[in-house]
Amino acid sequence: AKLLPTPAKSHYTFNLRDLARVFQGLLRADPKLVGGDKNELFGLWMHENLRVFQDRMVNNEDREWFRDLVDKTAQEKMGAGWTEVVGEGRLIYGDYLIPGADPRIYQRVRDMAQLQRVVEEALEDYNSVTNAPMQLVMFLDAIEHVSRVCRVIRLPLGNALLLGVGGSGRQSLTRLATALEEFELFQIEVAKGYGKNEWRDDLRKVLLMAGSEGKNVVFLFTDTQIVQENFLEDINNILNSGEVPNLWKTEDTETIGAALRPIMQGLGLPATKNAVNSFFVTRVRSNLHCVLAMSPVSDEFRQRLRMFPALVNCCTIDWFSEWPLEALNSVANTFLGDVALESEELVKSVVESCVFIHQSVERKSKEFYDVLRRFNYVTPTSYLELLQTFIRLLREKRDDIETTRSRLQIGLDKLNSTASQVAVMETELVDLQPVLERTSIEVEEMIVVIKADTEEADKTKAKVLVQEKEANEKAAEAKEIADDAQADLDYALPALDAALASLKLLTRNDVVEVKSLKNPPAGVRLVMEVACLFFAMKPKMIPDNSPGAKPGAKMADYWDASTKMLNDPTAFLDSLMTYDKENISEDIIKKAEPYMCREDFTVDAIRKVSKACTSICMWATAMYTYYNVSVSVEPKR
Repeated sequence: AKLLPTPAKSHYTFNLRDLARVFQGLLRADPKLVGGDKNELFGLWMHENLRVFQDRMVNNEDREWFRDLVDKTAQEKMGAGWTEVVGEGRLIYGDYLIPGADPRIYQRVRDMAQLQRVVEEALEDYNSVTNAPMQLVMFLDAIEHVSRVCRVIRLPLGNALLLGVGGSGRQSLTRLATALEEFELFQIEVAKGYGKNEWRDDLRKVLLMAGSEGKNVVFLFTDTQIVQENFLEDINNILNSGEVPNLWKTEDTETIGAALRPIMQGLGLPATKNAVNSFFVTRVRSNLHCVLAMSPVSDEFRQRLRMFPALVNCCTIDWFSEWPLEALNSVANTFLGDVALESEELVKSVVESCVFIHQSVERKSKEFYDVLRRFNYVTPTSYLELLQTFIRLLREKRDDIETTRSRLQIGLDKLNSTASQVAVMETELVDLQPVLERTSIEVEEMIVVIKADTEEADKTKAKVLVQEKEANEKAAEAKEIADDAQADLDYALPALDAALASLKLLTRNDVVEVKSLKNPPAGVRLVMEVACLFFAMKPKMIPDNSPGAKPGAKMADYWDASTKMLNDPTAFLDSLMTYDKENISEDIIKKAEPYMCREDFTVDAIRKVSKACTSICMWATAMYTYYNVSVSVEPKR
């Protein structure tokens, strides 16, 4: 007995569903193609058997055994073996060679270059419309896996179980296959706090897309997204029956009924509640395609297969083996294409070195397992990290070398520039030698002159210091005199300012009032006499009738002169305001001095008899005081 399940091959279980999948694939054949050439039908039969049975096998030994079995059976039953039907190339079938074709034709791919172009164009289209573009290298082995996923999701009730280690491309190739078949992709996003409620919400969403909206949906689910084991129980139910118990709420049921009843009526089906539910489940099983990506390297995987048998029974298995040599070369050439190595031979050598390192680690890992029975997994991610490490180290070394080269070049440039400058300076130095000698002599002579001038300057400085000391003493004396003079002026000027301010307050009527007096008081006469003295008005001599006067004696009477002076009150006031206080004669001061000493010639005494005369008294007193101050200050100036 061959291909029996073992702990390492726990998924080696086969049943009539697998045989049904073979016939499902055969029924997708185009009658025109298989009718004209029987080898087309034979090749399709071989291809479907390989996809259903061989793709789940874990090593080349089992795959070769099954291929030999297919070859032997074909020769015995059909009269044509593998060589006659397939030849030396790969056996690939697909319905995506003509993008946008309706209906799609499921046919054999004979031109691998055309197949590669179609898949790469689909990858470019996918990257142009997605927020997460995929940087993939489409070597033939990866393209074959894309074709296998396309075949599965195109079949009714088609679900796939992709088995391989991390980094083998299971998710990326599923996304690309979904884009090739123009299906919609749904994948949960596991975040912090993601639990049963969020999982049930996502299940409702994807089932409504397939059942109510009638969309062809690929539900991509990986083992890293299994937060709780009951997630797999729900997946197992979907694979078996297309529904999840206790999933739908009342409002969800109403939404499903509202969406499906018009469609069922159009098809002539009864629209009862049970009929709607049955029709919904049928549409889900037809339109929803689960693609499960899992790693087979743990005991947990084998335990899950035992607990949830639908993962094997209801899924077509595709085993992702280690990359072949062609894949390793293709990926390395793509990664190193942007590195700009010096020659094609160097690129080829680097590629061969990377491939050798990867394969040698794989061999040693197998030896390690044979000796110690412990696994060391060498994944495609390890190979990609090897290439990226080489590229990163190469870039760092190039940067270091470029930095060193740049520094060396800058240093050489500086040395060359300095050498040329030194040569010019040497020439200039030779040319300037006579000038330097002549200048040296002139400098020595100038030093002698400067010494003599310095001695003379020192003598002059001593004299200047003495003169400066004398000048400072005289300045201090002058300042003392100025301060004394300013003190005298500060005594006289306020009185003068007060007198002028008082004069400004006088009006024409005040002056007219004084003039109109026929028999003026003594105080008024006294003030007007002093005013006449300051303006050099001549008095009228009248007989002196005062007691004790000699007979025939005369006395000076200034009232008539005062009256004349007051004829124009405005002019009189202006003359007081503009009186030339700087040029008062000594004779006027001598005549006015006796009045200044009288007790009845004071501001307080005069204020009792006349307002106008009070201001004139203040003015006369201020003029007298200012003259005396000016006389004392003049010598100090």
